[in-house]
Amino acid sequence: MENLVLVDGHNMLFRIFYGMQRPVFHEDGRDMRCPIGFASSIMKLVKDFDTSKLLVVFDSITSTQKRLEFFPDYKQNRPDYSQLSEEENPFTRLPDIYKTLEALNIAYLEAHGYEADDYIASIAKTYQDRYNIVIVSTDSDFNQLVCDQVQIFKPRGKKSQLITIDKVVETLGIMPEQVIEFKALVGDTADNIPGIKGIGPKRAAEILSYGSIEQIVNGQTDIPNKYLIKVKEHYEVLNRNKVLITMIHDVPFDLNEEMFETHFDSDFKGWDVMKLI
Repeated sequence: MENLVLVDGHNMLFRIFYGMQRPVFHEDGRDMRCPIGFASSIMKLVKDFDTSKLLVVFDSITSTQKRLEFFPDYKQNRPDYSQLSEEENPFTRLPDIYKTLEALNIAYLEAHGYEADDYIASIAKTYQDRYNIVIVSTDSDFNQLVCDQVQIFKPRGKKSQLITIDKVVETLGIMPEQVIEFKALVGDTADNIPGIKGIGPKRAAEILSYGSIEQIVNGQTDIPNKYLIKVKEHYEVLNRNKVLITMIHDVPFDLNEEMFETHFDSDFKGWDVMKLI
């Protein structure tokens, strides 16, 4: 099956904005490093994964609304970018990034009412029987989606990794279907989700080796008493965390497969964006 590449747009934006330290100025004074970086990165993905099928998904101002209503502290540890200057704010680059994607005939969408993660999870579920899905992001939440048909590409230059089932097991000591409960136990500092005090990755993997949180709480495992007590004491917090961490798989979206098709000239270089927008 052909690969379908799904790109976490804001994740790519942040990696380019903070990874390319020096601005690249257009003759009109605009800093073009993010449009150039986007074009170059996407063309490399199309080449590396030997596909013409790609979609970029961005968050919107309403994306975190549902999780914030459920847990007001969700992602509240992040900077208020509206208080930063235009030069310091990566989001001011989005209009030129959108223009770049449109000029190159690369499909993108904004996630309204749900997070980009939820859209990507829903699109992956819908199309994983027709394509091999490659999700491009350094966000470890996507590990919960890994299966035979879904892999995660974490771009980090020479340290880039393709996350498969075997890689999740090797790295975390758990199966991908246990990632949600694993992160519920250890927490997620990036999203301001506190875990259970005293439980780190190794202990979380050990706890889940006995069974699921529900099986443990219901006395269906032979887990040591010290862990049983810990899980029971924090059962409500664990369930809250699971809701926050679990990606939604049934987000309504309006797409057709023709939109995935990229049409840019194979001779195009990232720097050529300067002439387009």
